[in-house]
Amino acid sequence: MHSIKLNTWEQVSDYVENGLLQVPNWMFEHVVQHGNYYPAHAFSKGQLASKSWLLQSLSSCKLPAPHTVAILGCWIGSLNPFLHKYFEPTRVYGIDQDADSITKSEKLNQVYVMNNWSYKGVVADATRLDCGDMQFETGGELINTKPDWIINTSSEHMNNSWFDTVSTDQLVIMQTNNSTEFDGHINVCYTVQEMQEKYPLSNTLYCGEMTTPAYTRFMQIGFK
Repeated sequence: MHSIKLNTWEQVSDYVENGLLQVPNWMFEHVVQHGNYYPAHAFSKGQLASKSWLLQSLSSCKLPAPHTVAILGCWIGSLNPFLHKYFEPTRVYGIDQDADSITKSEKLNQVYVMNNWSYKGVVADATRLDCGDMQFETGGELINTKPDWIINTSSEHMNNSWFDTVSTDQLVIMQTNNSTEFDGHINVCYTVQEMQEKYPLSNTLYCGEMTTPAYTRFMQIGFK
């Protein structure tokens, strides 16, 4: 098991700056110009550190580029530009039940939306979708897809039903945490072992924890 300890926010900042989360110029300029449009905490140090950790850990797994990726609980879709930068998927579906978040995700990722839907937002409850055989409507089209990668960095916000429907040939990239202080955290984990018991994988490519001043985040990557 990998363990990263960031005891101060200065250490968190250093971790982000030294990682793979190099924000593209267009994204930085867009966020600056539309700063009041997006929730400020979407770009907090903790959020950025968790994404940097995911990118570095996923990169170390040295997997082939995915055709289709589904991000469950995508919020405003801030992970998408980095997935395209480092892993070159053909299409990423950002799924969230909050319509306003999806609208914001498509504005943030407009360059990808306009590029043949290399990113497309989906208003849907991830816990009601079959990850192994996804069917949903977006942009006036009925989509049926089986994503190569299922990413869920918001597992603490939902029950385990999404995981139950993942097929054994789909890569699971998931994070959860031990914080009960935030609204909507209905399914936290307190240890790596608890995460592994709730979300058992038969082939684990990465497993670890990241301690920050606010909470401890857990992550695993692998196949059921």
